[in-house]
Formats: sequence, structure tokens, C-alpha cells
Amino acid sequence: MIPEIPLQDYIDNIWPSLPHSLEDNVDAITRILEENGIIDVFNDRWAAFPVDPVKAHEQEGVVYQGLTNIFDAVAAAAKKIDSSLQQTFSLIVKGNVPMYSDRGASSRPDAFNKLLTKNKEAQDQAKQKEEEEAPAKENTAEKTQNKKPNNERHFVYDLANPQQFKLSDSQNDANDDFAKLIYDMEQILALDPCRRFTFGTTIENRSTRLWFLSRATLLRTKPFDFIAERHQLVRIFVSLAFSSTTHMGWDPTITCSRADQAERRQYTIEISSQFYTTVDVLSNSVADSPLGRATRVWKVRDSGGEIRVLKDVWLETDRLEEHKIRDAILADARALKEGEGDNYDEQLEKRMLNPMAYWRVRVGGEEDDTGTVMLGGYDLDNAPKVNLIAPKTPSSVDTQSVAMSTPADRDSTPLSSTTVEPHQSSASVQPTEHSHPQRTILERASERETQRHSTHHRYHYRIVFAQCATTIYDERSLENVFRALVEVVKALYVLHLAGWVHRDISGGNVYWYKDGNIGLIGDFEYAIRMSDRGRHDVRTGTPFFMAAETLVNGYLFTSAKRKLMAKSQTRIDFNFTKKKSTNKPRVVVPPVPFAYNPLHDLESVWWIINYVIFFNDDESNSSNDPSRRQRKMHELFHGRLDVNGREVFLRDFHRLPHAEKYLSLSFAPALEIIMDLAEILTTAYTNSEKIYPDKIDDQFFIIHNDFLDQLISEGHLDRFSAITLAPVKENAKKWTNAMPPEAERLMKHSR
Repeated sequence: MIPEIPLQDYIDNIWPSLPHSLEDNVDAITRILEENGIIDVFNDRWAAFPVDPVKAHEQEGVVYQGLTNIFDAVAAAAKKIDSSLQQTFSLIVKGNVPMYSDRGASSRPDAFNKLLTKNKEAQDQAKQKEEEEAPAKENTAEKTQNKKPNNERHFVYDLANPQQFKLSDSQNDANDDFAKLIYDMEQILALDPCRRFTFGTTIENRSTRLWFLSRATLLRTKPFDFIAERHQLVRIFVSLAFSSTTHMGWDPTITCSRADQAERRQYTIEISSQFYTTVDVLSNSVADSPLGRATRVWKVRDSGGEIRVLKDVWLETDRLEEHKIRDAILADARALKEGEGDNYDEQLEKRMLNPMAYWRVRVGGEEDDTGTVMLGGYDLDNAPKVNLIAPKTPSSVDTQSVAMSTPADRDSTPLSSTTVEPHQSSASVQPTEHSHPQRTILERASERETQRHSTHHRYHYRIVFAQCATTIYDERSLENVFRALVEVVKALYVLHLAGWVHRDISGGNVYWYKDGNIGLIGDFEYAIRMSDRGRHDVRTGTPFFMAAETLVNGYLFTSAKRKLMAKSQTRIDFNFTKKKSTNKPRVVVPPVPFAYNPLHDLESVWWIINYVIFFNDDESNSSNDPSRRQRKMHELFHGRLDVNGREVFLRDFHRLPHAEKYLSLSFAPALEIIMDLAEILTTAYTNSEKIYPDKIDDQFFIIHNDFLDQLISEGHLDRFSAITLAPVKENAKKWTNAMPPEAERLMKHSR
């Protein structure tokens, strides 16, 4: 279900405004079009469309080519009224035109508006010169027989308002247009970091809809007839032709500094009047999902030449910025001081990424958001919702426009719904040769688990961290991986004592900082106080590393019949010199039913170790049975939001020695650690859930010292020092061909 709003509301609040000099001159432009024969007054229609598209005997790209003539004529008429106007966008209609990027051809809209890099007269002259020189160029040795000339390649970075056309107005054709257009719009937001939102257009016969997609919502207008309601098309085309890039969705605070021949792009990004230049992309897979936080992370160079890390994210308007969450955690840790030397805040802070700059992005003097700024404050919550894909209806050649408004279906699931926030596996499916990418967003919509009819708006936020550290994904020293996890467990100990949970411990949020010879924990944007239940109490995390209970959103250890004795409760000694007994730690008791608790963060640490040994070989000692390992990898790390074999794998830790048959033999000590930690976890889970549903016993949450005892088991770290990790590649192609697309994408991203 998506909002469908009146066309006039869309134009008044969302669509780019008219140039000031043309605000009262749409009728005058229409009269010029009539005088020039662009409008056939006698037949009351556009001259370029002598018959309805459904009655034409040409392909869509040919039939709707007439829109280009109308667009150019509208722009020329506007300039006749105000000669000072500078046209910024043209309209290109060719039908099934590839949109290129650094990933290749991503999608194929039927038409789009293209940013003009120079005035149209100069472009026309250049095109004419190219055509005159074309015969001579064909004889040169440089031109290969199958290579297309550069002027035929349209790059997504210059394109706006993708459009899809159908000659027929049948519901089947409309649904196909909608699916393709959404994919086109999705690709623009995914491939171009400079975009905040995008427009789109669909036409079936004469029925025309305008669309809008931001990181918070997808909406469309009620249909209008572009042949009969010509004044509306004139108004829309004038706005398109002379709109600023900002009003068309570009972000003025991030610009492309340079692009090489392979279209690898370098960006200059502003944070509160300070500018950072990108050096490398560290993470951008989450931005492939059109609705959500769209987190992108770059390695950047500041104005002094120092290397930093910059994160760009769209946060829910009722969530705090990450630097404020970090400050709140440290304040609560500071209040934990129970005796001399217990400087918990200092112990935690040195194991956290250190922010040095942050900013709520401002556009046109306002803090950018998906509601007040992008929608002009328009209230979508009261807008009627319609089925994104409506039931099929027969086509009628006499219908001038077809409405899509259908009764709200309570069993339908809205596209804007989301239950897994930071790194949605199924929400970023990349096309494969066997898939239909334009359908993926619709498939994802049907798979959502909860229905939401309100729009959760977002604001644009950036933060820069001083340390440029290596994620566990990329760290090649197994010893450093375990040393990093030791520090993370220490950090989690303080975090949990302070009454917080992280909720997104993953291979991308745990770092080895070589310069400081220490492990760091980052990305606190999903951290919450355990006492703050009810606000954003949805599943969060990266599916590869989420605790089994978090995946199913319920307790899994409540039916255990054997009674397990709890481990002794001890306080962490950060110097590992001795252990000292203490009173029960101050941990807030979580409510029932299900709530995220500290054991889930620790289980995520456990899954990181599993990930490392399943997705890597010892460089000098490879697996003897890689195909079996691949099958187990797929079973445990498929990326879907269900528990499947993960709970069994955690419970049956005594069977883990079998994994030695298909993992690198040198990983045997790591398997021992995994087994011991699994026993500690399952014991804690079972004891904490023993009297469920009456309560969850929080005294069993603080098992961090038992974790550390296993991670620094005598001799293990020394043995790991000789192991260099090599990412799994053997049999990868054979395996990925049989994988679900989402698992294949995540596997590629992790490699």
C-alpha cells in the first residue's frame, strides 16, 4: 500500500516550482504552442499524437518520441517569454535506454530527463559536427565493429525523472510499468551518492502518473490525461526544463570531484563548512535499499591531508544522532564508578571510534529531511493508500485514463514497512542473469512482516571518525581478529553494566586499529537503553551476525529440561591481573515478552568468529573439503531473516568437532573456542529463561568474563599469530549459481 495523492497537491508541494517569471504564464506558453502548431486546436490534442498511443502501430519508443518535440517546444516558448532563462534539463525518449554507471548498465527506462552540461545550442552544434565526422571515424583503426560511440552512453549521474511507457492501459501493462519504474528510481538512489530523492513518470496510453521516491517513502499521483489535460503537461515540462539540480533531487553538499574513464568517481563532501575528499568506498551495500538509512561509509582525506572515515546516513527523525548516543552511553558509564580505579567511561571510550566532526546536512539553509523539506510538509498519513500492484482489469482502447485507486487491503503489506533496519539482506538484491531486477522491490514488499500506514520520516546526518581502522571483514591476521574481539567484549561489559545494548554487533562494526594496537567498536546508531522498551523495539542487526532469538523475535531456550548451574559472576579486570568478586551487576531487568538483551550482543560476537573461520582459509593450509564448507556456509549465513540451522548450530555445540573435516585444520583452536563459548551462551540463555514467562532472569546476562577466559585461552593467540586469513574463493562460482540472490550479493560483498 502506498500513498496516492491528487496531482495538484503533488505539484504545489513536491514538484519543482516554476521559474518566477513564468508563474502566471502557463496559459501564455500554451497559446504560443497553439500558434506554432504544437497543439492541434482543431482536433483538440497534441499534434505529435494524432491518435491515441493504443491505436498507433509503432513501438513505444517511437510513439512517445513525440513527447520530446513537445518538451523542446515548451522550453522554447518559455524562453520567448523570458529570454534570460537557462535550460538545465532536456528530455530523451528512445525506449529501453540503458542507464550506465560504474557498475555497468543498471536499468533501462524508456525515457528520462538529462542534465545539460552546456547550453542546448552548443550541444546541437556538437551533435551536428559529430554526425558530419561519423563516416571518417568509422574508417579509423581505433573504432571496433561492435563498440558504441560514447554519445550513446547515458550515465545515471546525469539523469533524472526516469519514465516508463505502455501503449495499452490494461492493468497488466500498468503493473509492469510500475515495477520497472520503481527499479529505475531505486537504481538512481543506489548508484549516485549525490541524490537525496528522485522523481519518476509512467504513462499507459494516455493515463499519466508522477512518482516520488525518497529514503522514507514511495508515492504517486492520481492519473491525469496528458493529451486532454495539456495545461498540466505544459506546467510539468516547464518546471523540468528549468529546474535546479537541488530541486530535482541532487545534494548540493556532495559533488563529484573527478571521474576516470572507468567512471570511478571521487567526491567532495561537506560537513559544517569543512570538506572531505573520498579516497575509497568502505561500505555502501545498504544504500541499495531504497527505503531505509542508506548508510554509506568512505575513507576520506581531510583538509590537512589526514585519512579519516566518513559515514553518511538517513536517520529517523525521532532518533538521536550517533555522537549524542555515544555521549549518553559514556555518561551512564561514568555514573557506574563504584570504587577506586573503576573508571568505566574511560575503559569504554578508548575502545570506541572517536568522532571528530558531525552535522545534520543542510540544504538551502534548512536541515534536510524527507518530510518538511522534500514533501513541503505535506501530510501523507492522511493520504489514501492504494495497492502498489492492483488486480488486473481488461484493457479499453476508449479509456482516456485509468484510475488505480482500490480499496485498502488490510492484508497487504506497505512497501515503506521495515523490520530489520541496518543491513537488510533481502532489500539490496542485485540483478543476476537469471533474475528480473525490476520485480525485486515488489517481491520484497510482499515479504514484509508488519504493516505500517504512517510514514517515518528521516533526516540526513554525517559523522567523521578520527581513526581509520580495519573491519573484521578485511583483517587478514587471525590473531588480530581475536585481539579485537577481546576488546569488544570488554567494551560490551561496560556498555551492558551501564544499561545499554548495542544491537548491531557485526563484522562491519568491529575494528582492528593497527596504530593503537587495539580493537574498537563502532556504529552505535542502534544502541538503546534497556529501560527504553517500546521505542523502535523492532529487530535490528546484520542477519549474518544476529542472535538466533533476535532473528525469530522470541525466546528459544524456555523449554530446556536439564538444569544448568550458572557460572560465577565476576567483574572484568581490564588488565587481566586478577579477578575480584563483587555484588550482582546493575543490569536493568528487561520486560517480557521478547526484548533484546546483553546475551544477544555476545552471541553476535560468537557469530563473528564463526563467520571468520567459515569465510576464510588459512593461507598456507586450505580446506580439504571446500564444497562441504560452502554448503555449511550457505546454511548458516544465507542472509534471510529466519533461524533455520542457526539455533541448532548454537545448541549442538558438542557436534562442532565434525567441522574440522571441512575447515582449515589450523582453525582447530578456533573451533574449541567456538564450542566453549556456545556452551557458555546456551547455559546463560537457559538459566535466564528458566522461569519464563514470569520473567527473564537478568542475573545471568553478565557472562563477559567467561567469554574472555575462552578468547585468551593459554596458547591460542600465539598459535593464531602464524595464520594469515585468505578469503574463500574456491568453488565460489559453482556455489553462488545455486544460491538465492540475496545470499549471493552478501557473499560477494563480504569477499
